[in-house]
Amino acid sequence: MRRGRGGHHLDGGVWQRRKRHITGGTLFEIEPAEPYTNDDLNYNDPDSRVSKEHDDESLRDVKLKTTDVSDWSSYTTVYIGYPIWWGEAAWPVNSFVHGSDFSGKTVIPFCTSASSPLGSSASELARLATTGDWKEGQRFNSPANTQTVEDWVKQQS
Repeated sequence: MRRGRGGHHLDGGVWQRRKRHITGGTLFEIEPAEPYTNDDLNYNDPDSRVSKEHDDESLRDVKLKTTDVSDWSSYTTVYIGYPIWWGEAAWPVNSFVHGSDFSGKTVIPFCTSASSPLGSSASELARLATTGDWKEGQRFNSPANTQTVEDWVKQQS
């Protein structure tokens, strides 16, 4: 059984729904208990939430609404999508990965960014997880075109 999963609501729901359609998987949103507003996400403002979290690592342990994925044990393939923040996966994604057991699962990380590279974000997620068979990550331009996404997903099978 191949079950897909991935998505971070800060990464653009349209792209996530497109990937879900391509894989036939389900979508689980990683949702912070305290949602980020547009002002919170303004990395050009040194007083914004993400800027403060960037400057003070102790603030990066973002509490999530839930980390419980329905029927998680049946998943064999997990896609984890995220935006890049200062060359790293968004902090809520780190919280989800750190708190989840990926044993027996193939994990395929991907990100979207207008300018930042993938960097070590995917390998850092694998380090945080400690379990699972983590594949090399993929960065897509923001926005990614549908054919590019479809071609990449087919290569993962």
